[in-house]
Amino acid sequence: MLVGISLMRNEEDLVATTLRHHLRQGIELFLVADNGSTDGTTRVLDRLGRNDRRIRWTRTGDVGFHQAEIVTDLAREAMKKGASWILPFDADEFWWAQEGLAAAVAASSADLISVPVVNFIQHRRQMRREPRGVLNAIYRNAENLGDFRRARLSVEAGEYAYVEAPYQRKNILRAKNGLKIGPGNHTAKGVGPKRSRKNTLACFHLPLRAKEIFLEKAEQSARLAAAGLPSWHGWQSHRFARIVREGRIDEEWAANSELGGCLDAVRGRVSLRPDGRLRELLEACVD
Repeated sequence: MLVGISLMRNEEDLVATTLRHHLRQGIELFLVADNGSTDGTTRVLDRLGRNDRRIRWTRTGDVGFHQAEIVTDLAREAMKKGASWILPFDADEFWWAQEGLAAAVAASSADLISVPVVNFIQHRRQMRREPRGVLNAIYRNAENLGDFRRARLSVEAGEYAYVEAPYQRKNILRAKNGLKIGPGNHTAKGVGPKRSRKNTLACFHLPLRAKEIFLEKAEQSARLAAAGLPSWHGWQSHRFARIVREGRIDEEWAANSELGGCLDAVRGRVSLRPDGRLRELLEACVD
């Protein structure tokens, strides 16, 4: 059984869409922990859970930014419920395989399958979070910009915008006792020796789905600091918090949103590649 696990906070506009999408991809059970949402996320989760027994959720309260620990606890709960495979995912991630995720993992002999992250870029007119906003993200990067380990330095230097930054691959994990999932699901311990890289699977990611997200990222920066995490952890949130303080939201949104198939980045106007896959996947899932 493939079980999806997720820690969510203030995802009212996306939670129904992402759960419906992953049901269509073959996930058989969801375990969702709400981490102190202040919007309507819990209301949506409650409605979805009443209508579909495959969707189960709990409140953690606002326990600070301890994502890895909570997600690992969810993985342990998934194993108790019979999981053979575990997919940790965020609300702004839409995992995909041509034949469906469940069929893809069932055919694998690996203990961990690493999957590339494809960042989609939102249209500049999308000011507010809203369910149908995901359908406006029909562009992605036109080129591979290199090593994810240089992303922070390159973004800060203006070599490329945040939405262009290469991401570390993410993982689908075979259920194993002793499993520990690292921050962001980029690393894992206790999963066994057999590992596989699959480019036929993908994690479609919408990192900035509306202009107002900058304010939420700034709030996340404060929570990261309160948790005592080092400054490199969640560097994106710390960067956006600084941009908000300096009053540069308009400039940063122009560098990270699409208008006429381009970004208006620090280095100039950057052409993007049209890609309608995310919209096609989600049209049937959006309220």
